[in-house]
Amino acid sequence: MRHLRPYLALLAIAAMTAACSAGGSSGDQSQGSQPSTGSQPSQAAASSDGGGGGGGANGSATYEITGDVTKSGELGFTYINGGISQFVDTGWVAYFYSADEQTIIQINAQSGTDIVNFGDGEIIVVGTTADGGCTFDYSQNDASGLKGTIECSSPIASKITGEQIHVKLHATVDAHT
Repeated sequence: MRHLRPYLALLAIAAMTAACSAGGSSGDQSQGSQPSTGSQPSQAAASSDGGGGGGGANGSATYEITGDVTKSGELGFTYINGGISQFVDTGWVAYFYSADEQTIIQINAQSGTDIVNFGDGEIIVVGTTADGGCTFDYSQNDASGLKGTIECSSPIASKITGEQIHVKLHATVDAHT
């Protein structure tokens, strides 16, 4: 049972990634001639294999994945007061997206529940302190922002096809309200 929870989390992330990567029907997509500017992160920064979109007005997360698959990039912090990323009681639940919304890092930095999730439509990586050899080192984790590093030596990882892969994950986070 110990390993069932991480695999269920991995399956949930896979389903979310697949749903976000799949094209919607024409009724689900904007038909306007101008793209929405909304609260999306700024245009892509330099990256390799699926990153980009970082340097948003409220900060970003840079990541590097090495091992069976290599990926790196910068993702913009998605902050809307009372919206998707929120500081709750003892820490952040923070989301970082690429400009095309195909790549995401989600971090739960609440006290005692540190989790990092990465997905890009090709791979899924889930890391925790217990089941991923992760260390979460935050110099700031309060209502004004989240700043620090995440190192995962053996996170649960797979290709979207279900094939297990072995990777390491490094992320640097600097997000602010």
